[in-house]
Amino acid sequence: MRIAVVIVLLAATFLLTAFIAVRAQQAATYHRATAEKVIHDWSAVAADEFARRTENYTTFYGTYQILQAIWDAPHPLSREEVAAISTTAETQRNARLVNHTFRVDLRNGKVEVSRGTPAVLAAWIASEMPKAAGASTSSEQKPMRATIDGVEHTLIYAVSRTRGSAMGIDLNLDGITPFFAVALKGPPLLPPSLADGRISNSNLSIRVRDAKGRLLFQSAARFDTTITAQKKVERGLLHGMSVEAAIDPGAARLLVIGGVPRPSLALYATVLGASAALLITAIFQLQKERALGRLRSDFVASVSHELRTPLTQIRMFAETLLLDRVRSNDERIRALTVINQETRRLTQVVENVLQFSRGERGMLQISRSPGDLVRVARETIDLFAPIAAARQARVALSGVQELPGEFDEGALRQILLNLLDNAVKYGPPGQEVTVAVWREGETARIAVDDQGPGIPTGERRRAWHRYYRLTRDRERAIAGAGIGLSVVRELIALHGGVTRLEGSARGGLRVVIELPLEAKA
Repeated sequence: MRIAVVIVLLAATFLLTAFIAVRAQQAATYHRATAEKVIHDWSAVAADEFARRTENYTTFYGTYQILQAIWDAPHPLSREEVAAISTTAETQRNARLVNHTFRVDLRNGKVEVSRGTPAVLAAWIASEMPKAAGASTSSEQKPMRATIDGVEHTLIYAVSRTRGSAMGIDLNLDGITPFFAVALKGPPLLPPSLADGRISNSNLSIRVRDAKGRLLFQSAARFDTTITAQKKVERGLLHGMSVEAAIDPGAARLLVIGGVPRPSLALYATVLGASAALLITAIFQLQKERALGRLRSDFVASVSHELRTPLTQIRMFAETLLLDRVRSNDERIRALTVINQETRRLTQVVENVLQFSRGERGMLQISRSPGDLVRVARETIDLFAPIAAARQARVALSGVQELPGEFDEGALRQILLNLLDNAVKYGPPGQEVTVAVWREGETARIAVDDQGPGIPTGERRRAWHRYYRLTRDRERAIAGAGIGLSVVRELIALHGGVTRLEGSARGGLRVVIELPLEAKA
């Protein structure tokens, strides 16, 4: 129940994290869209102002100056003639605005055109301009657009009532190009009050295209940004042209606090993924803890079973002796033998549990002293002989006659008892268990071979783990707590040695122990 509650709380935490991440992403998306709109709108303001300013500069510094220069000429002047009378760089620039010029006499409606004017254009001027000029009540310049014989023309004219005439220009739109640069060099296109005037024209990228998409002008400043405002001019000299404007992303921070937010989806996805990973890890750990709890319960049950059996035997035969129910000396000796065997077995179980408990608490220690490994092995086999005899097994010792070294005798005895107990417990009745001791260099090797079913190769690594028991042994209800081999491994590791499981040539399991003969500093 407790684990279920914890899992529910973790899942709720994950869902809350997911909700916060989604809301944060939505807020970031809205913030980014708002910031982009603000920057786009100010870019559009800059494009509008650039188009307006370019037209003003073109008419005031360009066409107005040309009209003033050629008004008193004896006849309308062609581009070449205007260029010929231009003496400065400014008037030469203005001359490029001229395709053709024309004059309308308001008193008699007579129309004159410059040399080289196409006949269709001259006919249109003769037909339309007297009416337009005659209806004009202002001396200001006025633009006109006309499509003549499939060609678009932009004309600009001014009326002088004192002269009784109107003078006009058929504009060369390519001649407007220099005025784009003039407009960009002027005052800031954005209001000075914006960002305290810290955004200048150098922070703007301006691009102008004609109606056919041909690039007419590109400012020197170019920025890596996708926020660009495009303004199509619907009237005036720049009719049909489009002006694109973009603001430097660095200067955009002056318009929007913090600038345009960067996409945060990857960050939120990473946080959400990390939360999911933590949730899965926590659930896995809880399941692992639950499984470990079951193993510990099984361990307690197994140890209780292992303790109950010898205690029952000891109690039964002790009561038999106390009540003097033995009928012969042989029965008395047999009862005492059983009590001795079960006492040894009980001692071994208790010692295993104590060693295991010390290992779990990190208090397992050894005390090395000089000794003979062969002598300890022989004494351990003799000590284990009654238990082996009770299970109809024999234990034989082979190898060298003596092998001096530094080790903990009690720990080595516990190691051998655990291995012998496993060998006779899981092996068949009547088997022979062999213990071999030999030397290889500065290492002592001890091998215990039995004739039992062995351990499958795929399960040999896990066999050293605490509480682990083979499925077949649990199904056969063989007594065992699953701590014997783990105690062996820990005691060998404290000696600086290693252990491994192998298949025996006799068909069973072979446990090999390698111990350094001298303690390492």
